[in-house]
Amino acid sequence: MRWVQQTLKKSEFIQRVDTGVWEMTGTKKIQLNSIKEGKKVIAFSTELGICIWSRSKAVFESTIDEDIHLVLTSPPYPLKNPRAYGNVDVNQYIDFLCEILEPIVKKLAPGASIALNLSNDIFEPQSPARSIYLEKLTIAIVERFSLSKMDTLSWKSNKIPGPTQWASKQRMQLNTCYEPILWFCNDPLKCFADNRRVLQPHTDKHLKFISAGGITKKTTHGDGAYQKNIGGYRNPTKGRIPRNILDFSNYCQSGRNVNKYAKELGLPVHAAKMPLNLANFLVKFLSRPGDLVCDPFAGTLT
Repeated sequence: MRWVQQTLKKSEFIQRVDTGVWEMTGTKKIQLNSIKEGKKVIAFSTELGICIWSRSKAVFESTIDEDIHLVLTSPPYPLKNPRAYGNVDVNQYIDFLCEILEPIVKKLAPGASIALNLSNDIFEPQSPARSIYLEKLTIAIVERFSLSKMDTLSWKSNKIPGPTQWASKQRMQLNTCYEPILWFCNDPLKCFADNRRVLQPHTDKHLKFISAGGITKKTTHGDGAYQKNIGGYRNPTKGRIPRNILDFSNYCQSGRNVNKYAKELGLPVHAAKMPLNLANFLVKFLSRPGDLVCDPFAGTLT
């Protein structure tokens, strides 16, 4: 017993908490529960679908036997200091992500979308210059899989101020406030996206503008290239079309509940969850009711 205990201690599987009392360390808990190659298990199911515990490549190559209409995911970011769930170096990142996407792209229905929530705040080593991995990744996805880039949606969140070194200390950068969501489609003219599913309420000011008859004075802008006519924009509509800057707080009650539940069970807390409101918006915008939506990087499975 003593030999086993010392071996576990040396391997950093356990740590002492009191006299004669030891517990497993968090990082080793994750290792012991890591996915075995080739195994596929249904972790749970709901009215919305299933969670399959497996390597994503194995699932999408041989398990999914129907068309995929939307891939919505937030891969691990290529961070300098890896998180507990792991991530790869920025130089390996493009090949790593393309390897995950390759079997998925083959299952996409015509008009399907891929939306990737990534980080803009990856910097060159010891430099305030940002990495251009996003640009390289975009080109790689378009060229390797013959996908089309639809847009880069900007998710404006209330993230903590940063980058600390280059904004707060060296003062060479501004604080960041958004993360990009790269949006691709395999057949743009058949794309399932429809902004009518995500219309937002008109402001009181705009409702008054409509009720007053819209444009009341003819004006010309841009050296005659753009013209506003009397009565323009007077027709009532069901809502306003959202702009491509998405304003959703990353302080999500659903996420807090997940963290609380994890702590109660003694599980590690996932610190980089996508807020439910952002996911809901993207699913409604980019897919239709009844479509198959997949997430190869499931995070906390919410």
